[in-house]
Amino acid sequence: MLVSLVIPVLNESDNVAALWARLREVTAGIADARFEAVFVDDGSTDDTVERIAALPADDRLSWLVVRLSRNFGHQAAITAGMAHASGDALIFLDADLQDPPELIATFLDHFRTGHDVVYGVRRNRKEPLWLRFCFAAFYRAFNAIAERPIPLDAGDFGLMSKRVAKLIAQMPERDRLIRGMRSWVGFKQIGVPYDRPGRHAGVTRYSVLRRVEGALDGLFGYSRLPIRIALLIGIVVCLVAGVYLANTLITQMLFKDVTVRGWTSLLVLAFMLGGANLVATSVVGEYVCRIYFQAKQRPIYVVADMRRSRGSEPDNRTNDTAP
Repeated sequence: MLVSLVIPVLNESDNVAALWARLREVTAGIADARFEAVFVDDGSTDDTVERIAALPADDRLSWLVVRLSRNFGHQAAITAGMAHASGDALIFLDADLQDPPELIATFLDHFRTGHDVVYGVRRNRKEPLWLRFCFAAFYRAFNAIAERPIPLDAGDFGLMSKRVAKLIAQMPERDRLIRGMRSWVGFKQIGVPYDRPGRHAGVTRYSVLRRVEGALDGLFGYSRLPIRIALLIGIVVCLVAGVYLANTLITQMLFKDVTVRGWTSLLVLAFMLGGANLVATSVVGEYVCRIYFQAKQRPIYVVADMRRSRGSEPDNRTNDTAP
């Protein structure tokens, strides 16, 4: 059995050697499988690729570097790894050793018992408290509105069978949330709890802005509820305005000697209506923007070149661009 280890990298030169040492130790203890490490370089500006090219390979563990033409994002890099992997099972992990390679054997045990998807569930995280709160809030907000929920606190770390990985890689959408797509395809799935350690070295290149963009892609890409919430807000504001208008008319008719001072109320209503309109327009704009970029049909990623360890077999089934 051939197992592909899909590893997106972005300026991870300080982690490559330690990661490879852990992978060699772990894979040496799994006798019935061969491994290929598919490193997807997502626009690194340091010597990450050169350090990978210097890694020792053998019949048990070889490597392939897929270098993208620029930074396309973490989810696009994972998709590129799916498309270029050759294994019967694909395991996805980060290069910073926050996803412990020691769980590879556990993932494969579940794969052998018939599970097409095995995902890691983070019990403990080493990120700052505010970031952990944001992660927890996102998962719960996503599941509250998504048509197909995802397991709580489950990231991209996990295993997919070849048929699931190829199916996801061929999906045409541009705004990708792999863990959401993984949940959507179905098949037999199981979670494996684990403690997520801190980074081995360096700092994350996954900025707060990129995290926010990913969260919005998930919320708007997997649910129609936001646009329905905007509709509900519009209805509520119209009802409030109607009730206030009726109250004003009745007051003027019944108490003609009472002067109705409407400026404050008028301004409040104007701001309410304007705010509701902006919210609704923004929500619609999010969906229209995604339709616009989807209609362009640009590739999800572009491959600049590939390198293989000596002795590994070339795979002519892959393309330099995603569909």
